[in-house]
Amino acid sequence: MREVCLRVQTDTVLGETVLVCGSVAELGEWQIEHARPMHLEHPCTKIWNLNVTVPLLGTVEFRYLIGIVLDCGKVIVRRWESIIHPRTICPNIDKNASIDIFANYDGEEKVESGWLTSETVVQLKLFGEALVLWKKKYRGIPLSFRVTPINLAQRCSEALVVCEDSGQQSNVSDFECTKWAITEIAVMKEGEYEFRPQEQFGHIYSEDEFVVIQSQVMQAESIAYMVDYYTHKKNENIPEHIGFSYVLPGNLTETSGVCTVPITGNRHQPVGQLKVSYLVVRPLNGYICSCQQTFTRFWKKTNRSLDVGHRGAGNARRTDKVENVLENTVASFNYAARHGADMVELDVQLSKDKVPVIYHDYYICIHMKKRKSPLHEDEKLTLAVRDLSVAQLQNLKLAPSGSHNFDFHEDDQDENQPFPTLQHVLEAVNPSVGFNVEIKCPMQLHDGTWEMDGNFDLNEYLDIVLKTLLDYSGSRYIILSCFHPDICTMIRLKQNKYPLLFLTQGQTEKYPPYLDPRTLTVPIATYFALCINILGVNVHTEDLLKNPSLIPFIKQHKLILFCWGEENNHGDTISSLKMKGVDGVIYDKVDLFIGGSREHENVYLVQPNAAPGLMEAASHSIDYLQENSVPAVSA
Repeated sequence: MREVCLRVQTDTVLGETVLVCGSVAELGEWQIEHARPMHLEHPCTKIWNLNVTVPLLGTVEFRYLIGIVLDCGKVIVRRWESIIHPRTICPNIDKNASIDIFANYDGEEKVESGWLTSETVVQLKLFGEALVLWKKKYRGIPLSFRVTPINLAQRCSEALVVCEDSGQQSNVSDFECTKWAITEIAVMKEGEYEFRPQEQFGHIYSEDEFVVIQSQVMQAESIAYMVDYYTHKKNENIPEHIGFSYVLPGNLTETSGVCTVPITGNRHQPVGQLKVSYLVVRPLNGYICSCQQTFTRFWKKTNRSLDVGHRGAGNARRTDKVENVLENTVASFNYAARHGADMVELDVQLSKDKVPVIYHDYYICIHMKKRKSPLHEDEKLTLAVRDLSVAQLQNLKLAPSGSHNFDFHEDDQDENQPFPTLQHVLEAVNPSVGFNVEIKCPMQLHDGTWEMDGNFDLNEYLDIVLKTLLDYSGSRYIILSCFHPDICTMIRLKQNKYPLLFLTQGQTEKYPPYLDPRTLTVPIATYFALCINILGVNVHTEDLLKNPSLIPFIKQHKLILFCWGEENNHGDTISSLKMKGVDGVIYDKVDLFIGGSREHENVYLVQPNAAPGLMEAASHSIDYLQENSVPAVSA
């Protein structure tokens, strides 16, 4: 064994500590909870050091991280070095004299924001008519707001004191604010999309902005959020404090939702209301992320764009080929891999028994054979995928019905059957082909309806999908994607391995618009991707064809760009998009480099003995579908 002094120079803020984590036990074996805190030599030099004992022979790998070490010993990762290869301590090199520069080595400079270890992230989102003041005297005057987390468990018996006469902000001295709670703000616009500390008097409210206030806290169930409001009158240097609101833990009972709370004036009268959307993100359950390697923003530079097979071979059933493969099956993915696809795109959602399965639509149609029917009549039912177990889903068989232009074959091989599990696909598909895994999650539309009622917890939902990927993906290259902005935020915070693309349908008449403004245009989607530090965006090709300047706009912001849509099913379009700098093109029939797309509805055939369970599932789906009719986005 030998002793080595590690030294690194970097900027930190009050409360932050530099840590080192590496491949040997002395450095925590890549587990953040065992990382070693370093010591600041002198504030002026910004140099941190640590003496460590390492093996005399063999190479030791390590990384520097910047975090917050809590009194309980937990480590909150703020930033960490993310160059693909870790630093090394070699046996024949004396490292004691060198001073490293944080996140800068091997000719590269790359740093990533942290992931959740033990803390919870709570986001409060303001957009549209989030703030309403009822008094006429406040109309037309700029209004700012500032959010402060308060630990109710510290002084729950003491009353809040509001200074009525002085008009100062609500007094938080009677509550002990969380020791380390980090509260930051980001606005989805140019120059303001990165999270940063709030100003003294907060942020000026505008209906046209999408604002995210993000807090990292421990014991989220004990944290309330106080919102102070200030008016900014002309010729007055100091804004006037006019009231406050409280978002209590009881307002944040779900993973995501909307709550409305009153704005209380300084004389305890209601003067308006705050309507805020919220998101609560907890650490990934059942899996501990390593800091050995990350691909979250890694992109291998190549001389060409990637060809991505849409649901494998694409376009439902490939009756034009002797293989007759059905999309989103093992056979379809392997077919695309054999015919040159760099990646295949697939859709993942949970079954009733919480198993990740591969299927695009939220609903399916089946034909139930009526027992003792002389005309062999069928009864058509519409069911939600999530209302059926894996066993029930895999008992269904594709069958022709009405105008559906694909054939049903009783002798379809197992690999060509629908609803394979994610685990099976990871294990059975050629490991040389990459996966673009779209995580399905129903969203609210602009008209207030939902693609599907979401009666599941988003934290649990994502934990199951992510853990399956982490456990069974092996060395396969995987890119995740999702249309739901909150799901993208959660994916980024819960894990530090897989890169992520934000899917957006942009401005189109093909699909109804979503409620969340982050989904509506390519620029705001770009700012959102930059805000949460993900690899890039996956844009509806219709937007790129209408406005080609969006491509350099995205590339100038150093994001990876994929595109999807029926427009991609033409060789000229594919070539043009690649020449303009699109990094990945998702399209059907990769073996032909051209294809068509048709509207279809998958119809399934089951035997009478499977009917009772399906009828029960149908009762849930039918009630919802009678109230909501939503075309599925077909990415």
